[in-house]
Amino acid sequence: MQIRVSGVLRKYVDYHRHLTYDAPTARSALEQLCADHPPLTTVLFESGGGISALHRIFVDGDQLAPDALDDPLTPDATVEIVTAIAGG
Repeated sequence: MQIRVSGVLRKYVDYHRHLTYDAPTARSALEQLCADHPPLTTVLFESGGGISALHRIFVDGDQLAPDALDDPLTPDATVEIVTAIAGG
């Protein structure tokens, strides 16, 4: 599966935009990504293992619900990590 990294998170993955992993779930792919780029772990994941509220995960263009990280994905799926925009 392909992982797309955008915005400020790219600095944690050596400025790569696209990375490829062989993983059955979004969580597994993201964990492999973080194993390859350890500083990303504390930015992307909360201490309890969930995705930080500052980020959104999309699979094939659809936002992934937090409880769906372990749902099986097809090998050709695209997972995108997007930093949420906050403002007031």
